[in-house]
Amino acid sequence: MADSKADVTQDYLIRGTEYLAQFPGFELVGREDVLKKLTAVLMRKSANSVLLVGTGGVGCSAICKGLQASKSHPGTPFDIVSKRFFWLDSDLLFASGEHSKINAGFDKTLRTLDRTPNAVLVMDDMRDFIDAVRNNGCTHLINAMMHGVKKKKFQVIMEARDEDLQTVLSCHSDMKEGYTLLDISEPNEALLHKIVQTIAGSQLYSHHKIKISDAAIETAIDVTSKYRVRDIGLSRAQPERTLTLLDRALTSYRLDAHAKDPRLDALNEQLDSVNHRKTQESDSKKLQAEADQITAEIQAINEAWQERQTQIKQIYAEVRDGEEAIRGLESDMEQQLQEEARLMDQIETQGNAGKDPKEKGFVSFAARAASGGFQSDEVTAIKKQMAKFQAEVDKNREKFEALTAEINDKLELSKEQVLAEFSNISGIPVSKLTQDERAKLLHLDENLSNRVFGQEEAVTKLANQVRVARAGLQSPNKPQASFMFLGPSGVGKTELAKALTVELFDDERALLRFDMSEYMEKHAVAKLIGAPPGYEGYEAGGILTNEMRRNPRRIILFDEIEKAHTDIFNVFLQILDDARLTDNRGLTVSFRDAIILMTTNIGTPHFLSEDNFEVAKGLAMEDLDEQYRPEFLARFNGKRNIVCFNTLDLSVIEKIAARDIGKLNKMVQASAPEITVDISQQALSAMCRDHYKPITGARGITGYIEGVIKPEIANTVLFNQDAKGSILIEYDEENKTVVLHPPTASAKQQANG
Repeated sequence: MADSKADVTQDYLIRGTEYLAQFPGFELVGREDVLKKLTAVLMRKSANSVLLVGTGGVGCSAICKGLQASKSHPGTPFDIVSKRFFWLDSDLLFASGEHSKINAGFDKTLRTLDRTPNAVLVMDDMRDFIDAVRNNGCTHLINAMMHGVKKKKFQVIMEARDEDLQTVLSCHSDMKEGYTLLDISEPNEALLHKIVQTIAGSQLYSHHKIKISDAAIETAIDVTSKYRVRDIGLSRAQPERTLTLLDRALTSYRLDAHAKDPRLDALNEQLDSVNHRKTQESDSKKLQAEADQITAEIQAINEAWQERQTQIKQIYAEVRDGEEAIRGLESDMEQQLQEEARLMDQIETQGNAGKDPKEKGFVSFAARAASGGFQSDEVTAIKKQMAKFQAEVDKNREKFEALTAEINDKLELSKEQVLAEFSNISGIPVSKLTQDERAKLLHLDENLSNRVFGQEEAVTKLANQVRVARAGLQSPNKPQASFMFLGPSGVGKTELAKALTVELFDDERALLRFDMSEYMEKHAVAKLIGAPPGYEGYEAGGILTNEMRRNPRRIILFDEIEKAHTDIFNVFLQILDDARLTDNRGLTVSFRDAIILMTTNIGTPHFLSEDNFEVAKGLAMEDLDEQYRPEFLARFNGKRNIVCFNTLDLSVIEKIAARDIGKLNKMVQASAPEITVDISQQALSAMCRDHYKPITGARGITGYIEGVIKPEIANTVLFNQDAKGSILIEYDEENKTVVLHPPTASAKQQANG
């Protein structure tokens, strides 16, 4: 019964000072504006409880800790200094799963808050609390808490992620009345640098004991801001993404650096260089002496390293043995105390029978004295022995830390280690990660043209606009670029969007694409920004707004917009004009770092029937004016960014076919390295001439290669495993079909035969 009573009266509140003590060295950096807003809400008369909302990793919990830490700052208002902050330990509250214990524990929590002046309850994950009360049949706890807020007995700060916002808002009808929503967004670039610099220099260094160079921090911020990967740790918001990458890079660096002396890599490179020069230069005697000197230095470093490693392991073994000995003595002391308690009970109940009352009283006093804290000689001896062991353990631990510090003090995380770690996580080669951004932008036109043929005007306009945005010359209240691509099907409109994504983000999957044929109904706008209140899916938010809150640096493609319902264009107007959008939950999304691309097939008949491209362009623009409102078309830089795509002539189709055959050849060689695919220029030209139709564009010839040529090659590769040489593709112009010849030996092989 005593244990049950202890459980019922257990305190589930963590005082602010105690909670902050769990994070030694904590410092809130770069969030002064948010902290000021939070402070202002807490000082209000009404709606003075707070709902902090943000994407996971953005720092809602850090802001609450910063609020507690600010009480010791000289400039903090006394209204905040006088408040008492309590963190609710929800996991402990619901750990038993017993309805009565949960009720009793939460009742005690509310009583503590009620009798504490200016109490503020902090709930660090409100969604977890809501799920727990529902799963345990305790939904009345939410009502009890809301009653306290409504009667102004205490205030509450709730933290919630974006995706959980509606669940939190709908948990009680008074949420919107009693709470003020603060939307926490990712810090801007300057603040992000400040936050990461501070935390890396304190928390990460205190854990890893390795210095972090400024270049490593800059690189970590750059790659985590530019690229999005599917790794769980790197999919959250800034600054957590950058800090997670630095943490993982430091771990990998430590694994390598603690396995061997870091100086060995440079010495081995020198030795390889000297040995290489020996094979090319005549003065090998001098070079041999240099090689011997380096070899001796490597050997000396290896010997010293091994000796130190042996010493470190020996000291660690002594620390471990000492700790085991202390645990053994603790067990002995516990047994001794239990034995003494048993003897005292025996003396009290049995040992005094028939003795003089005075002696009984004396024994009882001795028992009471022992139970009051006086120690026996045996217990005192055990404690002295434990103190000696602890002193030795502390001494050896200091030696261990001193030896490891000698190694760590020579280490510093560099840009190269961060890039290697990110490359390992993302799969993006380091060579791409280290490409100079300016050089990439300088050659953007050329690189885009290598993938999208025959559309020089579109490529040039798009590349120029991207450079304007990257130079910081774009309006701050507009997307980085907004383009509408106009032209027939299969001429490269969607392909250009993919090519730009690869050039800027090194991964075609980074393109956020919407096929507007899925948005033909009036209610389809809800898919983008979220369903209205009361409708199914309201809690989930919108596809577009959710994606943009998770990653605002995107290229967005709205494909074939003529198929979308007219209500969708009201959303487009706001995105293109203000670069911002508010979803169904009231959360604002920014499009300032996004590139917006739209495609349409309006005017296609003119491009297919007119020989003069300029005439076709004019007629297509007239069709566009009839289809869409002037204010929508004007959003594309006064129509200057509405780009018409040419129909593709036969020479361009041949380039595309040759490129596709080249890709096919690489696929074949990946599975059958000794087989190649060849086609003559004459066969290629005849095939393109017969199977290209302007109405289908490049898709016609690409489809022919995919549907006719590729299956034949697959049969050859699968069922002729010993084949070597070249698969020759010929074209029968009379029957308009391709003829594939099985692999033949090369001329060199035939000559050898």
